[in-house]
Amino acid sequence: MDRVHNEKAWFLVLPVLVIVAFSAIIPLMTVVNYSVQDILDPYTRFFVGTEWFESILRDNALHAALGRQLMFSGAVLLIQIPLGVAIALCMPSRGPWVAVCLVALALPLLVPWNVVGTIWQLFARQDIGLLGVTINALGIDYNYTGSRLGA
Repeated sequence: MDRVHNEKAWFLVLPVLVIVAFSAIIPLMTVVNYSVQDILDPYTRFFVGTEWFESILRDNALHAALGRQLMFSGAVLLIQIPLGVAIALCMPSRGPWVAVCLVALALPLLVPWNVVGTIWQLFARQDIGLLGVTINALGIDYNYTGSRLGA
């Protein structure tokens, strides 16, 4: 039996593409507009062009921060890649433990990334967080919001 190839169904996706494109392009245009203007209040705006971009690209603090970010990313990759390979090699390939291991590894993926930060914030709070309360109970003054080292 010959199948008829009809590509007209793709037109049903067109409204969604238009809405998504519109909801992405308008904020992008707004960000580009704000990046070249110095807005003091809703009525006072000065066009600065690429002046801010030129000054930030010459900033030594930015260069130092980018260097620290590259070092941090490299350290994370040096830990995560061997750890991932080791976990993959240790996983069973047959039997009932396969499903258990796969579910155990997939469960953290269900937690949205922004919730992870909130969980860590609550965990580290000195008044209600398990880590903060434990450290304070040991006699160590722990307040991660009040010290540069803890933050």
